[in-house]
Amino acid sequence: MTKVILPVHNTIIDTFNIYGSITSIISNNEKCFTWIYNNFIQLRYVYDWNTVFFDNHHLLMDNCPWLNHHVIPKFIVQRKWNCLTQFIKESLDNGSYVYLYIDRFHLSASKSNFKKKSNLHEIFIYGYNNESEEFFIADNLAYGKYIRAVCTFEEIEKGYDAINSEKFPYISSNNPFFHNIHLFNLKEEKEYNINIPQIAESIKNYLDSAPSIDLSFKEKTLFGQESIYFSVNRFEDQKPEPLDIRAFHLFWEHKKLMVDRINYLIKENYLSDCNYFVENYKSICDSFEYIRNMALKYNITQDLKLFNKIQLRVRDVLKEEMSVLNEVRDNLVV
Repeated sequence: MTKVILPVHNTIIDTFNIYGSITSIISNNEKCFTWIYNNFIQLRYVYDWNTVFFDNHHLLMDNCPWLNHHVIPKFIVQRKWNCLTQFIKESLDNGSYVYLYIDRFHLSASKSNFKKKSNLHEIFIYGYNNESEEFFIADNLAYGKYIRAVCTFEEIEKGYDAINSEKFPYISSNNPFFHNIHLFNLKEEKEYNINIPQIAESIKNYLDSAPSIDLSFKEKTLFGQESIYFSVNRFEDQKPEPLDIRAFHLFWEHKKLMVDRINYLIKENYLSDCNYFVENYKSICDSFEYIRNMALKYNITQDLKLFNKIQLRVRDVLKEEMSVLNEVRDNLVV
């Protein structure tokens, strides 16, 4: 084929590539929103990764009801295909989206890394054009903003070949994680029902900062509101470092999604039709958007007074959120 572009749609959340990529595949299906609203409530800070994610971030690929997920080891690609480009194009021809790690040093669409510094990161590929020898890609390439772009076949080849333990010392020679290639293709899921007990329990766990039970996740973590407090209070008496804007954007996305969830629950008669739930939580959402913007400004100015203002605002808004969500939880119709 000369050109293949698999369908992608608006993202629902996109602080991290995996959220933007998965939701851009499924967001045109109205049924997906019950799955979204059942989940994406609890937050988790991972010390080793030094940022905050939605809980079960590491399980997302295998647990989206509308996607099949296949992991292809590097050695399989090397044995069966002449080059990575050929494998990616054949996968796209067969309706599979491609997701893999590359070094952004070789990616011209990455303005902050291209030919400047190495940065190992995921890339989502949803199409190709043989005539221009380009892939259609998506990632958080615009200084953290999730966007769609194009890159050459050569850039993907070079970016993938650059993954080695010499350049990235944390890559173990016997751990294929960063060399694995992931394929996603759509599958039919006829029904996915809203789960009110799960939502109620997840809200409680978020407010209580209660840990999730994991079978294999061994990294030290914090959960729920405590993960947000920690993001602004962990510097103690030392001068704060630049703030991780990804975390502050995630906090805002978390609140924005909760507004949508509350609206859905009222519409479907799972929550008493009290507009003040929406109005009060919308105020919380707006506050976290303001907090995110203050964090962006702090990273430019390094103004300690502004940082202290961020700390106080986070503390006050989380107390307000505690009150509103407890009331939402108490009024859910199971």
